Amino acid sequence: MKTAPPPGRLAAVRVAPEEQFYVVWPLVLCVVARGRGAGRRVAAVAAGGAVVSLVLMVVLTTPADTTRVHEGTDTRAFSLLLGALAATPPAACLVSRVGERAAGRWSLALGTGIGAYWVAAGGQDSPALFRGGLFLHALAAALLIACLARAPHTPVGRLLSAAPRRPLGLVSYSLYLWHWPVYLLLDEERLGFGGAPRTAVLLTVSVALARLSKVLVEDPVRFRARWARGRTGALALVAIFAVLAALWAAVPEPRTGEGSVDVTRLVSGDG
Repeated sequence: MKTAPPPGRLAAVRVAPEEQFYVVWPLVLCVVARGRGAGRRVAAVAAGGAVVSLVLMVVLTTPADTTRVHEGTDTRAFSLLLGALAATPPAACLVSRVGERAAGRWSLALGTGIGAYWVAAGGQDSPALFRGGLFLHALAAALLIACLARAPHTPVGRLLSAAPRRPLGLVSYSLYLWHWPVYLLLDEERLGFGGAPRTAVLLTVSVALARLSKVLVEDPVRFRARWARGRTGALALVAIFAVLAALWAAVPEPRTGEGSVDVTRLVSGDG
């Protein structure tokens, strides 16, 4: 029988792997991206770091609880490092040598493979995910993006750029930030229902919040809105941190190890 994690206050504020990467990676670039051969050095560091991250995930994975490797910055960094590798001059040079027709064929093969993997993967109950599966998925996604950049007008490129995927892509980062706290806050107990209706509510609320934060926070900062400067900008920043602190206090504390969702799934044979 499954048991839901009990509500409670977060013991500490945990910074997501992506945000930690945004702090560390620019510092790494300040060291290695100087002088001649900077692109090759950055590519080597990104590739080497991705391999080390993969090894750590494989070594640290335990079947009973995958929370450590799923949420650890060191074990998930390969996804971001492979993207960084794809943006380096050596990688761009390799992609430029691929013809548009070949890039179109590769994008079709990679897109089909990724879709098939989504259907076949068993989620957290699948050990293969944490023994190379997530790494291969990240690598395939990076290659797919590179192929689409080389040949954007292929069938796969037109499919991925059509509605509603394009509007969702514009708010994808905000949606990434909002979906998990919304999922935790709007649980079945609070809503009074689950299944497809709850999923519809979660999607609606997450997309709405993502759109609002893009319009009210991301775009003004990105395009240097006047109100985002000076005293008004400082007050807005304080208000945002206050809202985030209240949100972190309201999100239930996840349980790990004995009695966690992963363990109960394995014991119950669910999934």
